[in-house]
This record gives sequence, C-alpha cells and structure tokens, in this order.
Amino acid sequence: MNRRGFIVGGAALVAAQCPFAGFAAIGPAAPAVGRHHAPGQEGRIVPPPKGLPPKGALRIRPAEAAHVKFVRYRDPSGYFFVNVPAGWKVRTGLKPDGKIDLISYAITVFDPKRPEREVYFCLNNAIGLRSTEARNWHMRNYGPNHLFAKMPVVGEPTTESFFAAMGPLCGYRQFTVLERLGRSALGGNVVVAESTFAASGRRMQGLYHAVVKPMPQIVQRNMFNPAAGSLDVGVITEYSIISETAPKEEFVDWLPVLDRIFASIAFTEAFHRQRKAAWAQVMGTSRYIMQTADSIRGMIMDSYNRRNATYDVLSQKRSDATLGYERVQDTETGEYYRAENGFTDWYHGTRYRPATEKAAYLSPVSGYINWK
Repeated sequence: MNRRGFIVGGAALVAAQCPFAGFAAIGPAAPAVGRHHAPGQEGRIVPPPKGLPPKGALRIRPAEAAHVKFVRYRDPSGYFFVNVPAGWKVRTGLKPDGKIDLISYAITVFDPKRPEREVYFCLNNAIGLRSTEARNWHMRNYGPNHLFAKMPVVGEPTTESFFAAMGPLCGYRQFTVLERLGRSALGGNVVVAESTFAASGRRMQGLYHAVVKPMPQIVQRNMFNPAAGSLDVGVITEYSIISETAPKEEFVDWLPVLDRIFASIAFTEAFHRQRKAAWAQVMGTSRYIMQTADSIRGMIMDSYNRRNATYDVLSQKRSDATLGYERVQDTETGEYYRAENGFTDWYHGTRYRPATEKAAYLSPVSGYINWK
C-alpha cells in the first residue's frame, strides 16, 4: 500500500505505506486544461459585487477526476496488468527479506501527490487476534518478539473491526463506518467508511471489503486449574481485501476512477503457476477470486448505488459550504459543476442553472467555474 503497512506472509494492508515495498512510476501527470467562454456566449453577465473579480469571461477548470488519462501498467515480474492514471504509482507486497510473496499477494495503486487516493487489493492474509488476553498468552509463551505477540486485536471477526484494528499499524485513525452495504459474492461485508490519514490529517472516505474468518485455537487459561476456563488464541484470516479511498470531499468524483482501476487488474498464467508451486492448495482460491473479481466489483458498486445517500448529500453540501462553492448544471450537456459561491447571483444567462437536487451531489463534477 502507499502507507506504512503490516506484514504477515509479506502482504501490506490498507491505508499504510509498506516499508518493504518498492514502487514503479507510471509517467507524468496529465496537465489540467481550462477553457473560456466569452460573455456573449454565456448569456448576460452582471458585474460581480464590489470586492469580487471584475467583469469578464467565465473560466471553467476541468475536474481532475473527469479528465484522467489511463496507461497500461505491466508488473516487472510479469505477474499482473492493471490500468492506472498517468503519474500514479504501483506497489506490491514483499516479504521482510525482500522476496515477492505470492501467497498474501497485494497490489496498491496510488496517487503520490494525494496518497489518500488509492486502490488496494490483497488476495489473502492472516492478521489479528480475538482478544488482548490472547496476545498476552502468545507473549508469555513465545516471547515479545513473536509474530503473534505483535498482532493487533481485531475482536469480532468482521470487516469493520478488521479495518478499524489496522489503523494504528497502517497510518490512519478514527475509522468510522458510515453505512453497511451487505455481503459480496465471496461472503465478505462491504462498508462505506471514513478515517483520518495520519500523514496529512485529511479525512478520507472509502469502500472497504474483506472476507474475515477466525481460525480457532483453544487452550486452557491455566493447565493446573480447569475451572479457569479456555481461551481462543487463534489468528483471524482475511481474504479478498479491497479498499478504494479518496479525500472525503472528492470521493464521489474519484470513485468511478478507482472502480475502473480495480476492475482492470488481471493476473497472468505465470503468477498462477508460481503461486501454485508456493502453495498448491490456494491455486483454486486465487483463480476463483480473480474470476469473480468483476462480479465482486459489480456487487460493490451496485450496493453503493442503492445505498441511502442522505449522508453523502449532506456531506457534499457541507464540503461546498466550507470550500466556498455552490452546484450548478450545464443545461446543454447535463454536467454538474462547482461554481464560486454567489455565482448564481451574478450570472443571468440560461446555460447554467442552480442545482440543488440530490443527483447534483451524488454525481461526479465535471469542473469548477469562476471568473477569469
């Protein structure tokens, strides 16, 4: 991932930079290009109130997410392909010894300029314990440096508890579930959540998915006192771990881009052959995951599109008010824009109209309108 991560079998997870991972640059970022409309083309423009920019043409700055140029990325090891925005980087999970981990294989695609924009996919992992008591048991029996003695406490084996527990290790905090969207084809829960990216302090929003399964290992708390009862010291495993995140105020705009990235991931036959050699029993699992990746992605997006969007609308309105924008719609193209607050008071043309309907806040914006 693009932030500091945890390693179990070598995979780095959600929202944290992996200290063992290298990354490959994709290419230069596509420059933003603005376009201008003369006053006569836009309708009659009333001079702005005192203190605002002088009368002149409107300037429309295209939204970055609406003008992404994709390039095909080929993994140097020949294990997968993925379509990524130009300028973004790709990282794969490595073992502590620097070797590629084919079991807990993880792919992270992220924007180095805004690392909150990220797609993460991990085939499977084993991280987390059911309780602090279980972690203390491993510490007493195997020492403080044992892998299990350092694992985070997940508690109940659910998608939300898993991602919340990873925060301290992965560079984010205050993981808060906004909505639970149901279960995927593989049986994992899909949630919409917010968290704070520790490196920048920015709030980010994302779609999260994981199949979380406990692997019970029951021991006696006190072998000399059966009345003390038993304790589950087994680890919790996770499969098909997916996160698609972006800064909170941009999430609606960037989700189609993030979704397109994830949908384009394709593992090669060489990957399957070598993974089979590393762990023959997971061959079927890895193929099944990739064969159903598109259906998982479809289910996730379908659940997202059918959600109760009241919170998203209020969140977008709050963001606009904070940043000094209002929503308008281009009546010729149907596209939505963020315009400088007060724009509809100054503008008396017919092309742009005030947009306060629900769709205006649930659709990606095509750009930003201000005075030239």
